[in-house]
Amino acid sequence: MLEINNLSVSYSTEKKLVNALGPISMKIEEGGICAVIGPSGCGKSTLLHVLSGIIKSNEGQVLLGGEALNPKKHDIGFIPQNFGLLPWKSVQKNCLLSLKIKGKVIDNVMNKRIDYIQTKLGINSLKDRYPDELSGGQKQRVAIARAFIMNPDLLLMDEPFSALDALSREEAQELFIDIWNQYKTTTLFVTHSIEEAIYIGKKIVILSHCPGSIVEVIDNPLFNSVNLRNNEEYLKLSSYLRSIIKKGWKI
Repeated sequence: MLEINNLSVSYSTEKKLVNALGPISMKIEEGGICAVIGPSGCGKSTLLHVLSGIIKSNEGQVLLGGEALNPKKHDIGFIPQNFGLLPWKSVQKNCLLSLKIKGKVIDNVMNKRIDYIQTKLGINSLKDRYPDELSGGQKQRVAIARAFIMNPDLLLMDEPFSALDALSREEAQELFIDIWNQYKTTTLFVTHSIEEAIYIGKKIVILSHCPGSIVEVIDNPLFNSVNLRNNEEYLKLSSYLRSIIKKGWKI
């Protein structure tokens, strides 16, 4: 379980101390997937940067499996908005990068995992290409493959589908959920999209304007539903979220 207790982040300017996030407290059960939605500048990316270890100056407590979250001890996958692929490395080398950084052995079991994930995402034929030879959707699939090949304790995603066109975005979302259902990796992702939050989030957390505080936490009754986007309940939940967001973002 991921536990965030009274987490807040501040930074100093020449004139004053600025509170960028929180305090916030929330929990994500092991194998759960949580969508965080909020306005620009509310601290969504700041939250991910704390959890990934990029930002170390913060107050509060973050626990993973009952232990203090530690990027050196825990395997943390991170998919940024720009996919985070190294342009001078091939698709295959990008996929294996996290394993090499962590010093993990690529044995027969790992090779089977790698082959399964790459096949599932349809990138087996792209192994020798470089990122600048890929479409946006292909880059996204490589980023997803790299994250799941790592078998992380925690997966973080910062608006991972926002750079894609509508059709590529829906396809990438479906592929992601398909892979996630195989491995049930504890996941937290941030998004501006209500529709995406409903489609991917088992739990949905709504943040207020900066400094982001939690307005409401919703257990999504439509998570993993078939033909979700054509579901009448989907439209009702989307409308409800919009009403909560309009109120919460005025705070």
